[in-house]
Amino acid sequence: MKQVIEQRLKYWVVLYTERLVRVAYMYVKDQSTAEDRVQDAFIKAYHSMEKLKDPENPFPWLYRIVVNECKTYQKRSLRETVTSFLPEKIAKSAENMYLDKNNRSDIYNIVLSLPEKYKVPIVLYYFQDLQVQEIADLIGITRASVKIRLHRARGRLQKLLKEEHQIEFRREASES
Repeated sequence: MKQVIEQRLKYWVVLYTERLVRVAYMYVKDQSTAEDRVQDAFIKAYHSMEKLKDPENPFPWLYRIVVNECKTYQKRSLRETVTSFLPEKIAKSAENMYLDKNNRSDIYNIVLSLPEKYKVPIVLYYFQDLQVQEIADLIGITRASVKIRLHRARGRLQKLLKEEHQIEFRREASES
C-alpha cells in the first residue's frame, strides 16, 4: 500500500508541480519560496492521502493544500517583520534579481497587483487553464461570482495596461 501511495505522489509531482508553483508564486511572489511551499504541500499530501475524496482528480485538493501552506507562510512571515527591516534582509541576492527580471512578464506582474479576489480567478483561468466551474469549486464561490470577478478583473487589467503603455509612451517621447 505504501508503495502505491509513493508512486501516486511521484506521478502527481511530475504532473502538477509547475502549475502549483505558479499558484504559490501568486501568493508569496518569490520563486524559491513558492517552490518550498509546493514541496511542503506534497509532504502534507503524502501524510494525509486518506483524506483525498477523488483520487482521479487530485488537483483541487493539492491546490487547497498549497494555498493553505502559502497563507500559513505569510502569517509566519508577518511575525518576523521586525527583522525583515534590517539592511542585510532587504538586499536581494544577484540570483533573485536575475530571476525577478527574467522570469516575470509585465502582464503577469500587473495581474499580481490586482486584489486577491480578482487575481486568483484570472490566474486560474488564464495561466492554469481551469474552467469557470472548476475555479468556483476551488475557491468556494458560485459559478456566477467567478464570471463576475473575471469580468471585473479584465476591466481593471485593461485600465492598468493602458496606464502602463501611456507611461512607456511618454518615456519614449521624452527620450527622443
